[in-house]
Amino acid sequence: MSEGEKMLRSVMGRLSQREVYHNMVTGQYMRIILRLLKRDHLEEQLMWHSLSPFDYHDIGKGFLDGDLIEAETLYTKDQALLMMAHVDYGSRLFQQIDDIEPDAHEFCKAAGQIVLYHHECYDGSGYPDGRSGSDIPLLARVCAVANVYTRLRENAGGFMYQRTIKESLDALKRSAGTFFDPEIVDVFVEGTTQALMEKQLVHQLDLIDSNHFSF
Repeated sequence: MSEGEKMLRSVMGRLSQREVYHNMVTGQYMRIILRLLKRDHLEEQLMWHSLSPFDYHDIGKGFLDGDLIEAETLYTKDQALLMMAHVDYGSRLFQQIDDIEPDAHEFCKAAGQIVLYHHECYDGSGYPDGRSGSDIPLLARVCAVANVYTRLRENAGGFMYQRTIKESLDALKRSAGTFFDPEIVDVFVEGTTQALMEKQLVHQLDLIDSNHFSF
């Protein structure tokens, strides 16, 4: 295992199992969105040692206090500022890996952009730099949608609760053009809705077949 891989494993190991799972699931939704955008070839170009840059968007939280990460109440202003620093910590980690692993450059560049900019908003109201529109890297725009959808669908406890698929998709649609790239939201909502309709149709056909209905 290379030094860069050891660094990634070490920092991810500081996160709770729930947070590691969140990173992995967000990565999966990024793959779904990119497939719907017909850009799924990007991941293969960015892989390094079988690692994907899609699976580490919140790795910077490994540098924060665990109690802050696991808090189940709304943050104070000071806590919110501390939490926002996770994007900088994560970005620096990938810069460090890039410096010692020459063959990891494309992986680190993509992962670093995802980490640093996944809280930027399409209308420029996000952080850390207030970027807007296409000035936000594509993968970060994709991650923004995947990340929030994953959070909405998780049973986070505390002041959050697990949203239904419809509630989660509706929340994305309400924030299209402000928080999120509207094209990415449209493609994801349409693709998810179509997949659910097809799944329901298959389920209905299975029921018909299993009950030997006659027409």
